[in-house]
Amino acid sequence: MIRKLRIKIVAVIMGALILVFALILIMLNVFMQSDSNRFTDEQLQAVVTQDGLTFSPGNGDGGMRAGGAKDAAAAPAPNHDFSRIGSIFYVKLDADGTVLEVNAEMMFDFSSETAEEYALAVLDSGKSSGTIGEFRYLSAEKDYGTIVAFSQRSIEARLLSQLIQSSLWMAVIACVVFFFFSLFLSKWVVGPVKASFEKQRRFIADASHELKTPLTIIGANTDVLEGEIGGNDKLYQIRSQIGRMSSLIQALLSLARADEGAAQMVMSRFDLSKAVRNTTLEFESHAFEEGKTLSYDVQDALFYTGDEVQIRQLVTILIDNGIKHSDAHGQVQVALHQVGGHMLLSVYNTGVGIPEGEREQIFDRFYRSDISRSRETGGYGLGLSIARAIVSAHKGKITVESETGQWARFLVTL
Repeated sequence: MIRKLRIKIVAVIMGALILVFALILIMLNVFMQSDSNRFTDEQLQAVVTQDGLTFSPGNGDGGMRAGGAKDAAAAPAPNHDFSRIGSIFYVKLDADGTVLEVNAEMMFDFSSETAEEYALAVLDSGKSSGTIGEFRYLSAEKDYGTIVAFSQRSIEARLLSQLIQSSLWMAVIACVVFFFFSLFLSKWVVGPVKASFEKQRRFIADASHELKTPLTIIGANTDVLEGEIGGNDKLYQIRSQIGRMSSLIQALLSLARADEGAAQMVMSRFDLSKAVRNTTLEFESHAFEEGKTLSYDVQDALFYTGDEVQIRQLVTILIDNGIKHSDAHGQVQVALHQVGGHMLLSVYNTGVGIPEGEREQIFDRFYRSDISRSRETGGYGLGLSIARAIVSAHKGKITVESETGQWARFLVTL
């Protein structure tokens, strides 16, 4: 239980951290993309507004400024930093779509024919701005027809990609650091819980051992008294309650041992098929006396590595539970098969079943359903808690299926 609690704490911390980093990366990516698009659109707007680009040496911005060839000398260079974006080219077309001018001097290994194809594709799309391939474009109507400007955003894309990669690496390193920190934090957080749990387990074990002695003395005195005065109803009731108390003490001891988990397990490879079959056969006479049918379907030669004593106790608990809660002349069926790499044990019984809202609660300690609360069935609501503890110690899983008023089936995967 303590281990599971630590795992949950670490999972919550890491999950929250990963979520925060993911949100930061998404917001960073969206912001950078938006900022990049905005800046590129401003540059393209300058190009189409000034009707093109003029390339002249020594103007302080890499020899490039906005403005058409006709007014290059007269128009002052607008204040736009074209060095931040990728290569720019533009195409001028008349009203009929005929190419008037192609300026692709900034493009390397890029032909005028390719530039024309891009411009015609933009015209066919009917959109004035957007993205086509690796270019962002903007078109504007002019007296002579249309100008379409393109900006190759490879530099921005590369910088953005490098930023994302750097952020990812930083996030990974931070996650690793926080993972080890969360391990330490979880150990510190569950420390008081672990101490309290250990005290509770020790109290149950010590109290159970201490109760054994007075019960043994009471039982011995009852035998002596019965020998002197003979049997009667009072002595029978005393002996019955001694039996009930002994069963409760044994259940508490089993629960305490199960809480210790792997520390108390004696691991060995044993014949699981034989263990399940023999344990089932031990209940045949009991089921017959109760007027119920007990059957089994066990696959032969299934070997399993675990604590054989605990596994037999698990089977005993489930079969006993099935017999107790099956209806009059009901059926109890035990099955064991290998499914993939796991052993699947199932115990089915007809009867009142288990309401859906109680299918998790029945594994809680001392919990008994309203339907089975009567002491006629015996038990203290500890059997299934012990069963789950045994399954957890073997890193397995126990679940329950049921149709209320019809049947119930416990499934154990080992």
